[in-house]
Amino acid sequence: MPRKILTIGDALSNPIRRRIVLLLAENPGMSVRQLARAVGIGLGNLTGHILILERVGLVKEKKDGRRVMLFVNEEHFVNSHVKKRPLSGMNY
Repeated sequence: MPRKILTIGDALSNPIRRRIVLLLAENPGMSVRQLARAVGIGLGNLTGHILILERVGLVKEKKDGRRVMLFVNEEHFVNSHVKKRPLSGMNY
């Protein structure tokens, strides 16, 4: 059984997941089917990658009836960046 992916670094170590995040950043609101076609993998395989990206907070989904739209979780990127990189010139 593969180990659980618990960090953003682990999640993005896979080239398919990096491609998914880049595609969603460029095309917010893509459907799961559109994304599967763009990445060139099946829906079942894509679902596993999306689940990992959602668990670490990089991707979020919004349901509109039967359609599932996917987005990069911009709040997570902003919060992670602010926590890790203090403003230059600030004395603590």
